[in-house]
Amino acid sequence: MSTASISRPALVPAPNSSAKLLTTARHGATIGFIGAAVWFLFGLESILRPDQWNARDTIWFVPFAFTVLTFIYMHRVQQPARNAVERYTFYALMIGSALVALGNTGLTLNNPTLSKLGFPTGAIIWIVGMLLYGIGILRAKVLPKYAGWALILFEPGSILTGLALSPIAPLHERGGYSAGVEKGLAVFFMAWGMRALCCRR
Repeated sequence: MSTASISRPALVPAPNSSAKLLTTARHGATIGFIGAAVWFLFGLESILRPDQWNARDTIWFVPFAFTVLTFIYMHRVQQPARNAVERYTFYALMIGSALVALGNTGLTLNNPTLSKLGFPTGAIIWIVGMLLYGIGILRAKVLPKYAGWALILFEPGSILTGLALSPIAPLHERGGYSAGVEKGLAVFFMAWGMRALCCRR
C-alpha cells in the first residue's frame, strides 16, 4: 500500500473564537451597565445630600470594582487586535487601579502610608493609564471610538463635573462623590461599545 493511499486524520476545528468574543462582549456590557448605574446613583446621592459623609469612601469600592471589571472585559474583547502597546498600557491601567484602591483603603482606615499610594502616585498612573489605553482602543478599532474617548475623558470629565456642581454640592477632601454622575456616563458608553460589538457581528 502506497503512502498516498493512507487516509490522513481529519483536522479538529478550533473553537469558535468569534462566538467566545461575542459572549465576552455581552458579559462585559452587562457588568458595565451595572457599574454605570451604581456610579450614577452614587453621584446623585452626593448631590442630593451634599454634606461630607466619610462612609461614602467605603461604598466607593462597589462602583470602582465594576469599573475595573469593565476595563478587563474591554481588554478581552480586543484580543484579535491585541499588540504590545495595548497589552502594556492595559497593565499600566491595572497597576494604577490597584494603587488607587490601596490609597482609598488607607483613607478609610486612616492609614497615611496606604493613602500615599493612591495619591499622587496611583492617581497619576491611573490617569495616564486611562489616557494611553483609551488611545490604544482608538487605534485597535475593535470597539466603537466613543468607548475609547469615554475612557480618555473619564477622569478629566470627573474633575470638571465636580467643579461645575460645586455650587450645589461643595467639594470635600473626602466623603463626597458628586462627579460619580459623570463616571456613570463614561462607563455607560464603554458598556454600550461592547454591546454594539455584539449587535454588529
